[in-house]
Amino acid sequence: MGMLFVCAACLFFLMLVPVTLFALTFIYRLSCVLCGLPKPTVMVASGIMFVAWLSLVMAVGVLDKVVREACSAAGLPPWEAAIIVFLLALPLDLLISAGIESGLMGVRFGKGVEVWYTQRLIQLSIVVALGLVAGVIVLIQQLA
Repeated sequence: MGMLFVCAACLFFLMLVPVTLFALTFIYRLSCVLCGLPKPTVMVASGIMFVAWLSLVMAVGVLDKVVREACSAAGLPPWEAAIIVFLLALPLDLLISAGIESGLMGVRFGKGVEVWYTQRLIQLSIVVALGLVAGVIVLIQQLA
């Protein structure tokens, strides 16, 4: 029974990968349209998002190593290094994403920043809506 559950969970998460990629590409394309840019094709949008993600992963990896070494040299606990990396990764993500979007889409850097903010606002709205639904479900279960 346990192995069957693990296989079903793996299949479920494997099936979520294309759905997640579609949702992220849809959000990127929607944010381009909301910012007044021409709507990129799915291939262009996914390519831009992949290049931005890959660049961000490499940059955050270097940032993480530097911050962890600096925190260990200063005697700070590792959990504080994780918070510092998270807070420094946001502006780093903004700079990398906006630079790549402006370079590959042929628009100004400010439009790339605008697309990044719109993207994150849509993603945050989805997370808040899911949290609200989960909160309502928990409240209904507590009342029943």
